[in-house]
Amino acid sequence: MGRWVVAIAVCIIVASAGIAYGVWVHRGERTEGPDVNLSRVRVAILYERVTDGGLINRSLDDVVRIVEETKADMIFRGFWRWSSFPDDCSQLPKRLQARCELAGYSYEHLEEAVAAIKEAKPDLIFCGAVPAQKVWSKHERNPETGEILEYPDTWEMALDPGKWGISVSKERFQCELGKTHLWVDQELNCAEYDPEEADGYFPDITNEKFQELLLSWAEEQIDRGADAIWIDMLLTQARIMERLTGDQNHPAVLDALRAAQKIVDGIHSYGRSKGKYVYVGSWWSAAKFSNYRPDLDFVTVSPTVEEVLSMEFNETRWSEIVGLVRERMGDVPIFAFIDWASTTYTPLGAFSQKLTPEQQREFLRRADAFFRFRGIVFVYPVHGGYMGVDAAVLSYGSYGFYDSLAPEFQTYETIVGLAQSCGEGLMVAWCRGGAIHGLRRHPPQV
Repeated sequence: MGRWVVAIAVCIIVASAGIAYGVWVHRGERTEGPDVNLSRVRVAILYERVTDGGLINRSLDDVVRIVEETKADMIFRGFWRWSSFPDDCSQLPKRLQARCELAGYSYEHLEEAVAAIKEAKPDLIFCGAVPAQKVWSKHERNPETGEILEYPDTWEMALDPGKWGISVSKERFQCELGKTHLWVDQELNCAEYDPEEADGYFPDITNEKFQELLLSWAEEQIDRGADAIWIDMLLTQARIMERLTGDQNHPAVLDALRAAQKIVDGIHSYGRSKGKYVYVGSWWSAAKFSNYRPDLDFVTVSPTVEEVLSMEFNETRWSEIVGLVRERMGDVPIFAFIDWASTTYTPLGAFSQKLTPEQQREFLRRADAFFRFRGIVFVYPVHGGYMGVDAAVLSYGSYGFYDSLAPEFQTYETIVGLAQSCGEGLMVAWCRGGAIHGLRRHPPQV
């Protein structure tokens, strides 16, 4: 219990600093859920997290007002589970409870926020998010059962290519991959890698214990009101195994793809048990697998760093992406957002750190037009997204997360203008991507 409390405390501090194939056929009667399905989403906003307004003196009423002003049909990544959250702040020592409340760092805060948003806009789709790419080494928590996992149990969940006879040691694999995510010191000689000293590991999606853990993170958000779950890097293990083996049909690749489908099926099943259909999405890279891929309800894409900096889009690249998705995944809706990672060398890092506020506003206008024309919904970056450990331009001078209302960026009014043009029906055909593709995907019957 002590280690978990310490870990939660660290997570609150990090959050407040802003560092933070088969095709399955669904049958039966559709049960309760949002009346607006994914095919009808015109306006989507990125707001990560809807619970952290206390950090910037933004009330829950203010968040609801933003949702109403933007006429959002969908909140994307409204809650991102990167580290453990308590059920409520009272679970923490008293010295940490005030900070927990300020940061909105609990599942209780999530439930309250979703309820308030849904009261104002009942048909809005609230999309939470979970990572398939990391387990913390020192602790992990299953919010559904309360089970705490610590080293060496966490190491047991770490991906080992040797499991499939691939000649890469578990330690070297985890060391090299950990460096790319800043979980391991960049200067460390991997011959000296000690898993107990690493911050985290890339998990094995075929590991049943990790599957249970990943599903619990999604299920807890569904319990608190989420209508959709986006899984970051769901297909990354399959892609890594393909690169290591050079064979898309290698058992290591197929096992990873089947495990990804198992996760998707698990979330769908859990949603049905709660009386609603829960949408599941991940990256468009699922379409890269020709014979076998998980049955996703939506996919996401992102502009590149180069496209952000030049404010010009690679027509060939985007034609290939959309063409491949349509060829292999049919009418699945596509959502574009400005992605991020650990450093400023990311699309959001470039957008926030290299472009002036006026250039950011112009990029949003160009991106919206470009994506809408191709039947892709551009997710407006209202709040959230990590700008990078080396970011110098911070929201409100203090926070590493992007905020469109911050004086450093001032893009909110442009977002509202673009969103309202779609939401008010002034550009209905355009906003629905009617020029190219109508996003005709409807929720399966459950």
